[in-house]
Amino acid sequence: MEKRLALLSALTILVGCSARINSVIINRNTGTRSWDVDNVFLSRDIRVLDVKEEVKDGVLFVNILIKNGWSMPIGGKLKVQFYDRNGVQLDDPWGWHQLMLESNQEQWFRFMAPKKANEISKMKIMVRGINKYSS
Repeated sequence: MEKRLALLSALTILVGCSARINSVIINRNTGTRSWDVDNVFLSRDIRVLDVKEEVKDGVLFVNILIKNGWSMPIGGKLKVQFYDRNGVQLDDPWGWHQLMLESNQEQWFRFMAPKKANEISKMKIMVRGINKYSS
């Protein structure tokens, strides 16, 4: 019985922590930010601490500060989706970026928008993964 309970607990944690994505949605027109939390465990472990926009020669760069809030090394992935003025998602030439952070490590990640800054109305920053060997 104890083995079944332990197996069930481990399976619940594994399923609850896998393949879930947390997002920060930034509306550039209104300046608002909102969280879409799909995995509460992940939101405590891999955190978006800060997002800074930078425009150079009309090109939008997004700098994202990520922190590992866990007491062990952690892996995951990070992606930014960009939306045009009509709210249509733009093609993503960059895909997911691998994260590997040591315990309590903070690190900046930089993304470039696929269109000019004045054509971007919204960004969706997505974080996924929970363990050291996240794929």
